[in-house]
Amino acid sequence: MSNYITVPMNENGMIFDPTMNVVVADAIAPEPFGFQDVYIYSHGWSTDADRALDLYNQFSIELSRQVLFAKVLSPCPMANPPQNSLGVGIHWPSEITEDPTSLLNDLQLFSFYTMEHRADAVGKNGVYSILRLLLSQRAGSELPLRLFLLGHSFGCKVICSALNDMQSDIANGTIAVPKNISFRVVLLQAATDYDNLEPTDIYQQVCGISNLRLLMTTSAADKALGTWFPDAARVANIFHGGNPTPALGSAGPTAATVSAFGGSDALSVNIGFTAQQAASPTARMVVADLTPAHEARIAGNQFDGGASGSHSDINFAEIYQLVLGFIFA
Repeated sequence: MSNYITVPMNENGMIFDPTMNVVVADAIAPEPFGFQDVYIYSHGWSTDADRALDLYNQFSIELSRQVLFAKVLSPCPMANPPQNSLGVGIHWPSEITEDPTSLLNDLQLFSFYTMEHRADAVGKNGVYSILRLLLSQRAGSELPLRLFLLGHSFGCKVICSALNDMQSDIANGTIAVPKNISFRVVLLQAATDYDNLEPTDIYQQVCGISNLRLLMTTSAADKALGTWFPDAARVANIFHGGNPTPALGSAGPTAATVSAFGGSDALSVNIGFTAQQAASPTARMVVADLTPAHEARIAGNQFDGGASGSHSDINFAEIYQLVLGFIFA
């Protein structure tokens, strides 16, 4: 049986309702539910509560649909099929206001850097606390646990920030990771600097997490990251000098990042891409180029991202096949 909860947090990553701490603790404990797969989702910038719930519901249902299709294939692309699962959707205030009718929404573009730093705070405080609670609840348990963390846009910062602080505490001996826990991380069009996962940058600890594999996507059709992200950086650097840094979801990882993860494999995602193709790479880091699929969807009038391009075009069959093949390979 699968279950799903949404955890609302404030701008500092604090959980609004104190009773939610008890709900989360009960849900991830070995008993009575015994979840073996836990999914943690984080949305990106400019996403209100209603939209976040829609996104999480859609992604969960469509991924489950693709799992059902994959089970009847021969050979099955899933070496380790889904088990009893729990979905945890994180909602953090990524807009100036949650009121869709407010005139303040016209100022949303000016909140870019506020929300960028807020995403890190939510990860460092809120999602990190969930990870730490999960590890403590599973200490001494023989029950296997697969932890899947999926972020989109600034949501990737939420995920990486949480993992970075978790590994920092693991490294200094504050917490321990049971050997029967594995981590699969999916960064969809990450709106963070392309060098942030390097061993000397803000998410330097992520590469050190044992039993972790990471999938990231890039796309030349993503105007939000390819054009507007560097432009926003230029504005920020007016008084500091230096050239703007490309976004991870546009330029892909640096050589130093790839080296820190022990190498990487590359995938090209086009229309018709299957989970079997996503299951083939064996490196800890997999970089999937969505450009062919995005361009084909634009040409076929299946998606028009407007000024942001294909930045939010993450809900189509090939994406679910990519994620499915990666996390269950």
